[in-house]
Amino acid sequence: MNFIENKLPSSTEEVKWHWTQCIQEKLDFTEVSVHGKKQNFTLPADYFDMKDSDADKIAFIGRQYVFFSQPVAMEDFELNIFGEINPDTQIGGLLSSIKHLRPTADVYGLFARYKYIEKSVYCAITVCYVDKEFGSEMETAVFEISEDEHAYVLPVGINEEALDYYTLDDLAKLAYWLGNFWLGVQYEIKNCPEEIRVIEKRGPITPALEEEIHQKKRPILIKRIIPIDADGNEVKYESTGSGRKYTLPVWGVRGHPRTLPNGRITFVRPYPKGKNRKNPDALISKEYKFVEDKIDLDTETTESKSGL
Repeated sequence: MNFIENKLPSSTEEVKWHWTQCIQEKLDFTEVSVHGKKQNFTLPADYFDMKDSDADKIAFIGRQYVFFSQPVAMEDFELNIFGEINPDTQIGGLLSSIKHLRPTADVYGLFARYKYIEKSVYCAITVCYVDKEFGSEMETAVFEISEDEHAYVLPVGINEEALDYYTLDDLAKLAYWLGNFWLGVQYEIKNCPEEIRVIEKRGPITPALEEEIHQKKRPILIKRIIPIDADGNEVKYESTGSGRKYTLPVWGVRGHPRTLPNGRITFVRPYPKGKNRKNPDALISKEYKFVEDKIDLDTETTESKSGL
């Protein structure tokens, strides 16, 4: 999507005023008001778990198309970028702008949850960071992404705490990138379905596993699957989704190493997250992965860093 007509919040007082109206002391992703209805952005969804460089490739594809040029193939999904964030990638550079306000902070992850509602995309983003000895997963902001005369981004809610780490301009640029990633996913699913596979799903939290969680032991929440039919052929998942309805706000956060600014590495144990994290019932979400890249973006990558 082309966001060239968008003005950053620092450009005019009118735009800045609108953005500041969306700042909330406590941003609750479980109750986000969209067209007068409460939306929960914490429920598990089908997801992409990608490196920042791979995510950049999909976002670059989305930059080439206008919002309504691609049919919506996937209305509800999540992007996870977790681990080493490279400031030389476009998304890595956007996330690393945290250092403008907090030189002691480092980002190690981004969770972006997308919902398509009434011809607009709504994206709730969580930034994972460490600041000195303190680590946090910060529910950062919710944005509306759509197109009228031009593609646009509007804030729905901004966590007041996030402004200690990012400027409004930083958040706007991040939202532009997220809009392009969403459109790139729609293009790839419709035009290159053979390059996307369901490779794993998060399994149930059993009573025995629930007991381990209470004892702060490491739960195993991931299992690999190969979906096949009765004849042994691989099942082709339709791009319109599985039709499942998720009703339990709980999901698993995988274990991960965290490198602190002083070089010390600490391990964050896996744990369930959400309002009903103590409920032993299961919720399943599929992971989608781009298994083959046909596009060589070596020459475009440098260009993509300079503009969104």
